[in-house]
Amino acid sequence: MRTFIGQVVSTRMQKTAVVMVERVKKHVRLDKWVKYRKKFKAHDEHGVCNTGDEVRIKICRPHSKTKTWTVDEVLRKNPAVVYQQRKAAEEAAKTAGGTA
Repeated sequence: MRTFIGQVVSTRMQKTAVVMVERVKKHVRLDKWVKYRKKFKAHDEHGVCNTGDEVRIKICRPHSKTKTWTVDEVLRKNPAVVYQQRKAAEEAAKTAGGTA
């Protein structure tokens, strides 16, 4: 089964994450290592991905014309998003504790 590891660059569509996969291949004529980047649309059923997360995607049946990949697992969360979520939870706990 084909799998790739990439970084989420967009989550603006419902249940869809755009994942950029970067690969390094040797150019035959130039005899250099060249980076190739490609964006894949991956199905994210539960909406667990955020921009900047590192995810593993795997091939599956087509969900639409351009979406034939699913998010297999989130390997590493974006630290900025984790910090914002933690800060929001602290603020909610502080306001709930202050009103009681």
